[in-house]
Amino acid sequence: MDNILCYRFCPTSLPSVKYISQTSLTPPQIHVRRRTEEFILYYILSGRMYIGEGDRRFVLDQNEMLILDPQEEHYGTAPSDCSYFYVHFYFPTMEAFSCSPKQEEDFRASLVQTRLAAQKTDECSIRSIPQEPVFVPKHLSLSAPGISAECIGLLERIQASHYNRMEHFQLMTSLVFAELLLSFSRAMTDSLFYRETSLTSRSSRIISDILSYLQTEYRQRITGSMIEQKFGCNYDYVNRLFKKAVGHTILDYLNRLRISHARQYLSVGGCSLSEIAERCGFENIYYFSRVFKKYTGTAPGAYARASLFPGNEGVKAPKTEP
Repeated sequence: MDNILCYRFCPTSLPSVKYISQTSLTPPQIHVRRRTEEFILYYILSGRMYIGEGDRRFVLDQNEMLILDPQEEHYGTAPSDCSYFYVHFYFPTMEAFSCSPKQEEDFRASLVQTRLAAQKTDECSIRSIPQEPVFVPKHLSLSAPGISAECIGLLERIQASHYNRMEHFQLMTSLVFAELLLSFSRAMTDSLFYRETSLTSRSSRIISDILSYLQTEYRQRITGSMIEQKFGCNYDYVNRLFKKAVGHTILDYLNRLRISHARQYLSVGGCSLSEIAERCGFENIYYFSRVFKKYTGTAPGAYARASLFPGNEGVKAPKTEP
C-alpha cells in the first residue's frame, strides 16, 4: 500500500489564484515539461491525462483532481485525450504531508475526530474559526454523486470571479477557491471513512450518520425505535457508542440540538414561543419551556429578553452550553 499524499494548510490563510482556465489535449499532444513557482491544480472533465511529477506518474480520469508542487518538474508521460480545468495558485502556508500505511489509522482517526467535532458543534458557542490544520489530497477521484457537480460548479465560479476584474475580485476568487479545497478535503475524509471495514471504522461511520440525521431531521419526531429501523442497529448498543464519542446519549444530544436552534430563534426575535417550539421539534410549548429551562437554567421568555436587551437586571444569565 502506498503512502497517503496530501497537503495541509492553516485555516486562517487564503490561497491566491494566478491563472484559471479550461482547455483540452488531443493525441498526439503530450503535456509540456516544465517547472513552476506556484502550485497547479488539474481537474479532469472528460477523457484521460497522463502526467508525471518527479519520479511519480499519474493517470487521471474523469472527475479526478491532482495538485502539483512548486519547483517540482512535471511532464507528460504519454499522449493525452482529455478536457480539464487548470488553476495556478500561490499558498505560502500550504505544505506537503504524507503518512505511511502504518500511520494511516492514526491519520484517519484524526480526520474522523475533526468531522465529529464539527458535527456536534453548538452554533450558539461559535466565536472564531478552529485552528486545526486543513488536509487536502494530492490526488483523488471525485466521482461520488453530487461531489463532482459541486466541484465543477466551484471551478466555474472561480473562473468567472477571476476574470470579472471588479473591485476585490482577487479576494472573492480566493474565497471560492478555498471553498473548493475544503470540498476536496471533505471528499478525502469520506474516502478514508468508508474505505475501512474494521469495527471501529463502522462505529465511527454510524455515529457520523446519526449526527447528520439528527441535524437534518431534528424538527421531526425521533425515537429510539425509529433510529434502530433507519440504521439497522441495536439502539442500546449504538447509544453507548454515541455517548462515548459525543459525550451525550442520542436523545440528550437531540434535545441539546433543538435547544441550540431555539436559542437562535429567541436571540433574533420575530417568532412566538409556540412557533419556536414547533420549528424545533417540541410537541407543545409547555414541554418546550420545561426542556429549555432544564438545559439553559432560564425560561425561554427570559432568555429572549436577555438576548434582545443585554444588561437587563434580574434576568439570570443563560448557561454557555445548551
